[in-house]
Amino acid sequence: MTGIDPGAPADPETPEAEDADPSPSIADIQRSFLRLTALQTLLSLAGVFTGAVALYAALNESQAVRQQSAASVWPYVQFMIEDRSDADSAHFSLSFDNVGVGPARMRGMQLIHRGEAVISWEAMTVALLGEAAELGSDYGQSSASRRVLAPGDSVTAFNTDRRDLALAIQRAVYRGDVALSYCYCSIFDQCWTVATPEPPAAAKEPEEGNCPEFGDDAFID
Repeated sequence: MTGIDPGAPADPETPEAEDADPSPSIADIQRSFLRLTALQTLLSLAGVFTGAVALYAALNESQAVRQQSAASVWPYVQFMIEDRSDADSAHFSLSFDNVGVGPARMRGMQLIHRGEAVISWEAMTVALLGEAAELGSDYGQSSASRRVLAPGDSVTAFNTDRRDLALAIQRAVYRGDVALSYCYCSIFDQCWTVATPEPPAAAKEPEEGNCPEFGDDAFID
């Protein structure tokens, strides 16, 4: 009978040696998978954040470009009154001048005399004189409420050299009996309304917004 030496080293081919061979456990695999998933999540979040920042920057740049483009074609329509009088003659004229850098689309006008809408220059002469003045010989007019004014353009909406008519409209304007409102827009549909309920010396700056609907009270020229 052959004896077994208890102090002899184990045979590497035996099952005990195979069990001692190191190999990744399920727990190690799960931990590695979780670390990889967390890393992928962080990278995804970083990508989303980077994309959001890039989109925000692009939108801001686009807005700045639009504002710059709008400013480069910004119209500014002023109304101008020219009047004079002496012992023998008188003159009055009302014109619209585009002193901006872009074209202005005139979109409507309203003329009020003592709280009542006046829809034509003929009706205004009746309100001032009690009778209609004659177009051509007593006064002249041009359409201003529905036209495009290029930069530097001017249109004389009304003018008269008839002395009593010129004096009457001068008095009405400077007493505040006449209120003028008009609206104009840029080619980008930015619109401004000018309203002068006070005498012209106290006229306010244009207000940006949609053009008002004057309806049946709109001035027809």
